[in-house]
Amino acid sequence: MIQSVDKAIGILSLFSFAHPRWGISDMAKTMGMPKGTLHNLVSTLAAAGFLQQDPETRRYSLGPKLFTLGSIMAGTLEINQKAAGPAHRVAAQTGLICRVAIWDRDAALITLNVAPQYTETLAPQIGPRVAAYCSAIGRMLLVGLDPREADSYVSALKPAAFTSRTIISKTDLKRELKETRLRGYALNNQEIAAGRASVAVAIFQKGGTPAAAMSLTGSPDQIFGKNEALILSGLRATAAEISRYMGHVEALV
Repeated sequence: MIQSVDKAIGILSLFSFAHPRWGISDMAKTMGMPKGTLHNLVSTLAAAGFLQQDPETRRYSLGPKLFTLGSIMAGTLEINQKAAGPAHRVAAQTGLICRVAIWDRDAALITLNVAPQYTETLAPQIGPRVAAYCSAIGRMLLVGLDPREADSYVSALKPAAFTSRTIISKTDLKRELKETRLRGYALNNQEIAAGRASVAVAIFQKGGTPAAAMSLTGSPDQIFGKNEALILSGLRATAAEISRYMGHVEALV
């Protein structure tokens, strides 16, 4: 029974932005499973709404049940409930995209994505999971991990260059993470998307441990221009407000 659950999880994990539709033969070949066994599992997942089949191509895609569960998670996640109001406010005040993310195994999982209503030129949602090594929000999450977990992530990393500015040297990445930890905020200047820059800070929870990270994203001129100090100050104040909602009490100096 547990093996069946593992195989079902493996089937669902095949689907991605790069490969959103699969045929039975391709799934069986990729997973190294007999077509009959895989077909039975796929049929069960489809009957429950976790997968759906195109009647013309006979290929499968993720089903509406997963969208429903994802919506429930996004709406009930504590960090989203506490961060939604402040995130909308700082996005409106700065004219920048505000994102909140939590650590998900080896990447930053974007749980909240807020764009100013009047802005149409900023980058849209870049995906629910974002590479940690080259994003400000991911680097902020990395420095909040247990040092052994962070070292393990960097050691196993096989970095790819999204742009000509992406840091792919592990030595340079370690240096950037050290600088991030010392200054208390993370930066990204067109490393994950050309023309996009961001700054990120941590959100803390009860006990002082990091709960999430929050970033503001815009053009390099917006992030690193004349209002750079104001943007960072506003982001820090917003993150501190959310941290208080999460039960974090700042130490008195």
